[in-house]
Amino acid sequence: MKKNLQIFILLALMMGALQVSGQDGSNDNPQCIPSFKNFQPGEKIKYVLTYNWFLVWTDVGEVTFEVNNSEISDRQAYHLIGKGKTYSFYDWFYEVRDIYESWVDPETLKPYYYKRDVNEGGYKIDITYQYNWQDTIAYAESKKTRKPFTRDTITLDGCTHDVMSIIYYARSIDFSKYEVGEKIPLSLLLDSQLEPVYIRYKGKEEKRVRGMGRFKCIKFSGYLVPGDVFKGGEDLEVWVTDDPNRLPVWIESPIKVGRIKARMVDYEGLKYEMSSKIK
Repeated sequence: MKKNLQIFILLALMMGALQVSGQDGSNDNPQCIPSFKNFQPGEKIKYVLTYNWFLVWTDVGEVTFEVNNSEISDRQAYHLIGKGKTYSFYDWFYEVRDIYESWVDPETLKPYYYKRDVNEGGYKIDITYQYNWQDTIAYAESKKTRKPFTRDTITLDGCTHDVMSIIYYARSIDFSKYEVGEKIPLSLLLDSQLEPVYIRYKGKEEKRVRGMGRFKCIKFSGYLVPGDVFKGGEDLEVWVTDDPNRLPVWIESPIKVGRIKARMVDYEGLKYEMSSKIK
């Protein structure tokens, strides 16, 4: 259960859209400039995280995402923030308090700086990336409980993103350019490693979200690497609103014991009308 909670928080913070492929997908990246910017400063989205074991669904925590205007190194930036936590009822068992932050260029969404501050059951992780796009490198620093402090220099490609910036970049993808079943490759800087990732466009369908109503959605899947928690394969499914906001409203995936879900429960500050909601 402890590891399930940890993986679930990370899954939701990544919007469940992307996992290391290591498979047959192309390594080519789509155009680096977003097709359109479908969010604005002031946007805030909240999700409830649910774990299922032997047919019992339990809400175990929540994740929030927000966008703010900011400035870093004398440059204007969007400050993207993702926060995940377990509910207090579960803190005695395995407390999770995770914060992921990225400062990105408001036009291209290329990241300037990334910070991960994680406390999971007393195990702490602090990771930062400082991007140098002129030399296409990133300087990484990592500090973990009971592990030595490390520094790395990573060579980037032209479209590299971190966990936070890739979420907002993926929302800007124009799915009308892709056929059902087609892969969309991306590049993710994760744990000081540059990894090829992809999502697969699955078409359009309606999705009912408890407490929020029914939405017209775009559906896509992501490949999950087999391991201690996930069985592996493209079992991860994501539904985003079929309107200019492209809000993820539902994320789910089976795991080796049970199933996990994240559902949108609140939003504010959207750039566009929520026209995908079915009245």
